[in-house]
Amino acid sequence: MRIASIVLTLGYYLSMLILFGNYAAKVLLWLKSKPLNETISRKPSIKALFLAICDILSFRRLLIANDLLWIGEWIFHVSFVFVMLRHLRYFLSPVPQWVWSLQRVGVIAGYILPVSLVYILTIKLPVEKKKYFSSSNFLLLVMILVLSVSGLLMKTIFHPDIVSVKTFIMGMVTFTFAAVPADALFIVHFIMFLALIVNLPTHIFAAPLVLIGAREREANFNTVIHEK
Repeated sequence: MRIASIVLTLGYYLSMLILFGNYAAKVLLWLKSKPLNETISRKPSIKALFLAICDILSFRRLLIANDLLWIGEWIFHVSFVFVMLRHLRYFLSPVPQWVWSLQRVGVIAGYILPVSLVYILTIKLPVEKKKYFSSSNFLLLVMILVLSVSGLLMKTIFHPDIVSVKTFIMGMVTFTFAAVPADALFIVHFIMFLALIVNLPTHIFAAPLVLIGAREREANFNTVIHEK
């Protein structure tokens, strides 16, 4: 399993490099664009910041476009966040108390996550040709569904050696090679995790800046209309 450990560890580093490389490239493109420079040159108003945060947390624009899809997407994103927070216990040593306090919520979210994904796919598949659905988005949802189902299987039926999992992951975090757990389902789960990292769209991280800029433009437009 030593070869598998080396391959998966190097795959993790490569995946993270691709993720942050894509994000850095996106940031550079923003910095070269005139609208972003104008946005950076002045501080966004408190109102724009507050409304942008509300847009992010409530998925307001999606709610306006499709309320049925909004329900599934909101539940999916909330449960996904809690599942990811629960997994921090494998990447941190010592594990902070607040991470331990989220374990039960993370387990519950782990059961909700695949249900929300099935709901989203059920809503989206009949309207494949509409703007809010794409093949890349479909692939992303399928990968997360495989991740969530394999994670549930390991939680309920095929229990991997948690100590080995922790040792392997901490080996990656500390840049040392540790033996990968001799568990086929865990290896599949981890490979899908790497695939998800590589395929994460950069606009996820750009959303706050985009929404702040949109709220600023809306505020300026309303000011001009009011003055006239």
